[in-house]
Amino acid sequence: MYTAEKIEGDKFKIKISLTSEEWNAYVNEAYEQNKGKFNVQGFRKGKVPKKVIEQNYGADIFYDDALQLAFSKEYGDMLAKEHEIEPVDHPEVNLEKFDADGLVLDVTVQSMPEVKLGKYKGLEIESAKGEVKEEQVEKELNQVRDRNARYVEVQREAKLGDFVTIDFSGSIDGVKFPGGEAKDYRLELGSKSFIEGFEEQIVGMKIGENKTIKVTFPENYHAEDLKGKPAEFEITLKGVEEKQLPELNDEFASNVSEFETLDEYKADIRKHLEETLHERLERETENNIIKTVVKEAQVNIPECMVESQLDAYMKDMETRLSYQGLKLEDYCSYMNTTPENIRKENHDHALETVKTRLAIEKIIEVENLKVTEEELDNKLEEVAKKYNKSAEEY
Repeated sequence: MYTAEKIEGDKFKIKISLTSEEWNAYVNEAYEQNKGKFNVQGFRKGKVPKKVIEQNYGADIFYDDALQLAFSKEYGDMLAKEHEIEPVDHPEVNLEKFDADGLVLDVTVQSMPEVKLGKYKGLEIESAKGEVKEEQVEKELNQVRDRNARYVEVQREAKLGDFVTIDFSGSIDGVKFPGGEAKDYRLELGSKSFIEGFEEQIVGMKIGENKTIKVTFPENYHAEDLKGKPAEFEITLKGVEEKQLPELNDEFASNVSEFETLDEYKADIRKHLEETLHERLERETENNIIKTVVKEAQVNIPECMVESQLDAYMKDMETRLSYQGLKLEDYCSYMNTTPENIRKENHDHALETVKTRLAIEKIIEVENLKVTEEELDNKLEEVAKKYNKSAEEY
């Protein structure tokens, strides 16, 4: 049997009581599950009587397993009956009483907090606005143009925008450091992929020329032993390639797209930019609606729910880093931070995420919102189309 009462906030205190007969039934169940693990001389394995095992290993040998069985069954049965209790965290369990008359467990559990919705109908919220400008179309066009550029070797001084081939060797106080040396390295001048000042000092060099470049590693550099230190690089310029962009004309359009003219191609670029903008503005408007609704809602969010959200965030972060070949500890080292600091920095965001989810779930419940199979299929078709796949393939 059990009793359940609401205590502070949305916490519940449950008292689970078992008679000696009920408790012994769980002990016998634990014996049946574990008897095959014991070896006692004179008995076949799995055939040792319960009393013999208790005499050899102690009268309480099955108590831990029996307690787990009892709690799992009794707690589960209680939750099936008490619909008001929706656990959002692991319960805290204490053994209040345990003797010949049975046992009593005190269980404290945090339940789903109650959400009080504010006004969420008839709200006046301005739609997000925006338009595709001609410079955005030109930018997109130039990116395609850039991707189709040719690189031609030239015999002149290097300048920004060129690709150069160099040998370099770096040192600090005359001592070379790991990773500071390479041969036949291809570098785009102006890409800012090297330390500030490095690429700019190659500008004006001629093929075959040697030069000493002086730079200072930034204070936030990922390698601890190089942060803020001045360094010298011995550079040899071995080649210069000039980027040659194709002309923007009908021929270019037909080479890079399905369209015959540049005007048609630009119109298609604008169309896709407008579709993307429309989707973004819709999302912004939806987010503005949600933020307003959530702001009106009242709910006391237990810290355990925020911590669970942070756990999910950290797990997702580790997964994304793994795709880049990084571990969380490596990332923290590069960024001069710790997992604990990352959690602290994201605490308020996690709190807002939980509140948003709870508010939306409450509206779904109050409005009895359902998704039909037809709606689901239509959305699946819509998403699959963006990836040029059928719904089945997607």
